Amino acid sequence: MKKIAVINQKGGVGKSTIAVNIAYELAIRGNHTLLIDLDPQAHSSELYKPKGEVQSTIKNLFSDPKFNAIRAIIPAKVHENTIKNLKVIHSTIQFARVAEQVSSRIHREKILHNHIRKLKYDYIIIDCPPNLGVITVNAIYAADLMLIPVSYDKGALDGMADLIGTIKEVKECIDDPYLIIRNLFDSRNKQTNAYVDKELYAFKENLLKAKIRKTESLNQSRITGEPIRIYDKQSNGVIDYEQLTEELQEWLNLKPEQNPANLANKIKAKKMKKELQNKV
Repeated sequence: MKKIAVINQKGGVGKSTIAVNIAYELAIRGNHTLLIDLDPQAHSSELYKPKGEVQSTIKNLFSDPKFNAIRAIIPAKVHENTIKNLKVIHSTIQFARVAEQVSSRIHREKILHNHIRKLKYDYIIIDCPPNLGVITVNAIYAADLMLIPVSYDKGALDGMADLIGTIKEVKECIDDPYLIIRNLFDSRNKQTNAYVDKELYAFKENLLKAKIRKTESLNQSRITGEPIRIYDKQSNGVIDYEQLTEELQEWLNLKPEQNPANLANKIKAKKMKKELQNKV
């Protein structure tokens, strides 16, 4: 079971759209997929919500340590059509209050992990709130890989150091279990693109080749409440999400020693060790 947390403390970078479309792409490839919405705004789970009230949500998992997570899992639906292989744990605005309450609990960073560790899925996609609070820390602790969306604007990398620092602290490892996906790419904005790409050079070992282009069809798919593949099969968005999904699967299936980011970090660690030995 592979778990991917879509995370960035910045708002407006497209986390929910990415989580929704990755989950759909994985499901149509025959993978049993679970989408977990950790954002009280519930943007990602709202798209897959059936008519009527959802009885159990992510709030129940964080409120009751003995709650059976299976009770909160329901089939994903788009316009009342069930999506094969895709299930959802929905969020709710009431989850914001629960998030404040769990801050004082012992082992609070393990709440999500403890609830989902025995579930049987090929992939779990976790959509995170736009902050680095206790709920996001739960996602980092539970996930195998952090997917960080970065948009093409001047403040694209604002807070990146804090985010990566938090990931390293929570995961307690030298290797960097994160990948960066460039989102809202517009080829016409050449100067902005050059600026962002230059800033991202420092993270080249963790930078995915895929880019999600900024298209009107993606905007409209959000408005109509559909994954891009359902809204417009011919759009560039479908091509981009196909490439992103395939690349993520390749990374997750690599052995640790084959991972370029892990290899780069091992080289850095050896270099630092040698420098320390020379000083002694």
